[in-house]
Amino acid sequence: MNNCAAPPIVERPVTDAVDFSRLFMPEILTPLYHTSAYRSLTDRQRLRYNQLNALYFNEQIMFFEKALARNVLGYFQHHPLPAELKLGLRQFALEEERHTAMFLELNRRCSSSYQRRDFYFIRIPPAGANILEFMSNRPLWFPLLLWLMHLQEERALFFGRVFLRFQDELEPNFVSVQRRHLADEVGHVRWDERLLAEIWPKTGIVLRHVNVRMLIWMIDEYFSVPKRSSARVVEALIEEFEELRPKAYELRRQLGELGSNAEYRRLLYSVDTVPNSLAKFDLWPEFKSLKRRLSRA
Repeated sequence: MNNCAAPPIVERPVTDAVDFSRLFMPEILTPLYHTSAYRSLTDRQRLRYNQLNALYFNEQIMFFEKALARNVLGYFQHHPLPAELKLGLRQFALEEERHTAMFLELNRRCSSSYQRRDFYFIRIPPAGANILEFMSNRPLWFPLLLWLMHLQEERALFFGRVFLRFQDELEPNFVSVQRRHLADEVGHVRWDERLLAEIWPKTGIVLRHVNVRMLIWMIDEYFSVPKRSSARVVEALIEEFEELRPKAYELRRQLGELGSNAEYRRLLYSVDTVPNSLAKFDLWPEFKSLKRRLSRA
């Protein structure tokens, strides 16, 4: 990842429409909430961490939809598939574009740091971006991307429902975009399943095993334990609250230890969050090791 320092994220809202006195997302969905260090923060510091993490949460959705879904879905528009499936994937792609625009617009209303960039916390070096571009334009070689899409879309359903469960405590604009996102994600999971049913059984056994190994690595590196981008959220918090400097090491340390936190791991991948994905892994013996890693909590 690029370690170049970026200017501090700006607290001042671009518009008065966003209520900065409220949480932007459920606390339980934020990584630092699951550490003892979180309890040492003041109410104002916890609120601001929550808001910063919500902006990063929106970035994650945008990045996934721009970096993966756009190319993968575009590829299958030109692949021989049943007409109904191709029509569904076309609608899927259009909805993903709307989601990206919706989350970016909200982030820009919250901080001027997004006026000239789409991503603040997520930083992918050129080499990594090129590799991802190469893979996402060849989903028949890398069908692991279809499984990754299914996992993340199903997890988005769970997260969206958590937003709605806590909606009375949250900033209304953030609840609104999650409600709209959730409404479309139900259909996206269904199309993911249809596409997997078409592609995975036709993938050779050796290629399937190679893809599962790659999927395990990608989940461990980018979609499980908080790492680089989550650490940048903490750094942004410290930029705004200089009195947290003495606690910086402990905040980073506890964030990095969440990989062994059973409660946090259940929040990411479990029968509560991604039941359909785990059930589908049961149908294919090559996923035995992956399912064990995801549900070991």
